[in-house]
Amino acid sequence: MSFGNVPIIILKEGTEEVRENEARKQNINAMVAIAETVRSTLGPRGMSKMLVDSLGDVTITNDGAEILKNLDIENISANMMVNMAKSIDDDIGDGTTSVVIFSASLLRNALELIEQAIHPKPITHGYKLAADKALQILNEIAFKISKDDDKILKSAAKTAMNSKDIAPLKDFFSELALKAVKHIEDEDGNTFTKVGDIKIVKAAGKALNDSELINGVYIQKEKVHPGMPETLRNAKIAVIRRKLDVKKTEFDAQIRISSPSDIQKFLDQEDQILQNYMKNFKDLGVTMVVNNSDISDKFGAYLAKEGIAAIKSVGESDYKSILKAVGAKLVDDLTTLTEDDLGFAQKIHFEKIGDDEYTLFSGCKNPKSVSILLKGGLEKILNTAEVSLHDVLSVIAKIMDTQTVVAGGGAIYIELAKRLRTYANAIGGKEQLAVSAFALALEEIPKTLIRNAGLEEIEKMTELRAAHKTDENIWIGIDTITNSIGDNFQKGIVEPAALINHIIKSGSELANLILRIDRIISSKGSKEM
Repeated sequence: MSFGNVPIIILKEGTEEVRENEARKQNINAMVAIAETVRSTLGPRGMSKMLVDSLGDVTITNDGAEILKNLDIENISANMMVNMAKSIDDDIGDGTTSVVIFSASLLRNALELIEQAIHPKPITHGYKLAADKALQILNEIAFKISKDDDKILKSAAKTAMNSKDIAPLKDFFSELALKAVKHIEDEDGNTFTKVGDIKIVKAAGKALNDSELINGVYIQKEKVHPGMPETLRNAKIAVIRRKLDVKKTEFDAQIRISSPSDIQKFLDQEDQILQNYMKNFKDLGVTMVVNNSDISDKFGAYLAKEGIAAIKSVGESDYKSILKAVGAKLVDDLTTLTEDDLGFAQKIHFEKIGDDEYTLFSGCKNPKSVSILLKGGLEKILNTAEVSLHDVLSVIAKIMDTQTVVAGGGAIYIELAKRLRTYANAIGGKEQLAVSAFALALEEIPKTLIRNAGLEEIEKMTELRAAHKTDENIWIGIDTITNSIGDNFQKGIVEPAALINHIIKSGSELANLILRIDRIISSKGSKEM
């Protein structure tokens, strides 16, 4: 910086500064590079990536969220894009690749306008107008359904699986996933927040279509004592948060024993404490104890002798799942334990799955926590299937909460782009160019689907645009499984309207944020951008 002809130094020596168009270009190029990394994974015909970590472990996946999570990125702007993708995965469960492609396309189109001497201000304003208009149109044309419309819910599940490795079994897994979500359904429209109550347990050694829904919950815990029963029938379950051991003093103490009888009295007193604990359980007919705290070996032996099973040091998320599944109440003071606090399961079984010991609670009354036992031949197949299945569960839950869907296969993006072009002609000015650039960015998603399917991009895009003539044609999109263009809603290719809403909101907000940056200042010692 200078005043007159005298330079004024305001930044420390070694600070690097990148200004104006060069700063924007650096940020945009970094974000476009991220999009190019995942672009080829989009759609049923998408390709996979091989991820190799620092230890040499290999993961093969076409899940955009999984790929982005494993990228080691230094550029700050690129990291912002990755975080945006993670947020849509957290909020919807799908759409990470689409939002990255859309946002990068917005930025690339904006850069072309800037290079034509258009200031970023009307571009960001135009993008804001376009996003608001697109969301308004989406809200108007989104198809309203009932949360009990199982046909649509299954179709959405299959659509989410079309690009996953478990696609060959999409009929099987859509049925399994829907049943699981129905178990944890929330009447207040918060089913999506309860997807975590569906525990996915992986069991190597069988085929994926041997997977099953368990009317209960698996907990990775072994029984406290080997003498405890392997299986319990019609179990009465106490879920407690109390250390089952003789209390130790919090300070050093010295006990003086003057005769052998004093030793026995001391041991009898210790034993009485444990017997009092035991009496609480026996009086209520408890046959299973789930403890958030510790259980001593001695008390474990007492429980085993009475035919009572137990698991200890159960983590918070696990015991909450058990509470929901068996209908029990968490108790801290055993003296207040009553019949109403106990849970029920028709069967509790201790078993080994792979190398891990599990406790299975099944046959629960109206369980609000269930498990999917995911079976498969190889661990890597199971890991990929677990990620895919979680996405499918999330999509079903989101649709049940929002009760709105749109056709997939790029149909909604083509329709929104068409209507935005009409809107652009109405507003005029430089903002008109930005709205048109926004529409072009929306079309980048169906373009990518076509490209990844190995089809002729210009031919198919021209055909798609021409097909969207009237309001009766709004759901016409590309089906890259059959390589045909038609009404994707009729074909059952559907996805949550909330997903498109999030893509438009997040993608446009990030693009506008980046476009407003006109300077990058790197402090001394920081890494290069």
